[in-house]
Amino acid sequence: MIIKELSSAERMKRLVTREGLDRVPIIPLASLYTAYISNISAKEYFLEPEKAMEAQLWARDLHGYDAGPSYNIPDWGGWDFGGILEIPTSPRISLPRMVKKAVTSTKDVEKLEVPNPSTAPAMSRSLVFARLSREKGFPVSVWGGSPMGIVVSIIGAETLLKWLRKEPSLVHRLLRLATDYIIEIAKVYTNEFGGENCSALATYPMECFAMMSPKMFEKYSLPYVIEIHEKLIEMGIKKWTIHLCGDHTRNLIHWQQSIKLMPRTIFTLGHEMDMLKTAEALGEEYIIGGNIHTTLMQIGSANEVYRACKETIEKMKYIPGGFILAPDCVLPSLTPPINLHAMVKACRDFGKYE
Repeated sequence: MIIKELSSAERMKRLVTREGLDRVPIIPLASLYTAYISNISAKEYFLEPEKAMEAQLWARDLHGYDAGPSYNIPDWGGWDFGGILEIPTSPRISLPRMVKKAVTSTKDVEKLEVPNPSTAPAMSRSLVFARLSREKGFPVSVWGGSPMGIVVSIIGAETLLKWLRKEPSLVHRLLRLATDYIIEIAKVYTNEFGGENCSALATYPMECFAMMSPKMFEKYSLPYVIEIHEKLIEMGIKKWTIHLCGDHTRNLIHWQQSIKLMPRTIFTLGHEMDMLKTAEALGEEYIIGGNIHTTLMQIGSANEVYRACKETIEKMKYIPGGFILAPDCVLPSLTPPINLHAMVKACRDFGKYE
């Protein structure tokens, strides 16, 4: 039986509750891309959350994908902990960059304190965006990790890799501060919006095998990830999306056995991971999303994107836990709009359920 066309809200709800779907949902992980097609600058997008919301809504309406509005400032953690963030005005679409790290020496670590989310430069803007989301009937997204990502933003990847070998106690001190900040943010969000209206997003680029071994993940990241999941779930945050950026295959055992996961958690995967094998390893309780290569999205032709999405949909659409079509990471800012249209069209053409 073919189900009548659902709204995006109905489609995502049915995916979670395991009811029948009309088609595979599409979440394009569109961020600064929405500024690109809305003719506003990156500086406006990141510093004025009202304009970011407007761009998100126009892009969603234009392409007809299922993701709600989202907002995230790259290097937000380092900015909130006292670093200096610069957003170039030329070219119009440019990623922010840290021009001064919050920590430049070992002595700086002890001076750090957990910021106040309501007044910190990045998180205060995220709160404005969250209020706009609730006004428009959308849930709000709470940062759920990773702490290691915040540490990288505070000290830089090169220093982190050096300190993991030479200054492990300082890395743990920074991870403690990052974890406390994530928990403090969740407290502010759940107090204002209610845990039932919040969903957690956690991304793990630094924990992939290309950056650290499974033993290092277990030693440094895992205890803090376990704590964050337990505490945010206790606050009533039941909806989770976890992005495994890069190859996390050898860390899946921890997601299976050690980390508390809510039923129907969404795992979006980097192109380095086999989606079918990951779905089998995690089990039927979890939803898999991915993993169209972002390079293809930016520089491929519409026909190439369309064919890649077709192949992925046909391979994944009937996995027991459910599937979402998505890029393997954040949609590149300068993606040709026709390529995102090709992704949406492929999903409508080949993602229908019977």
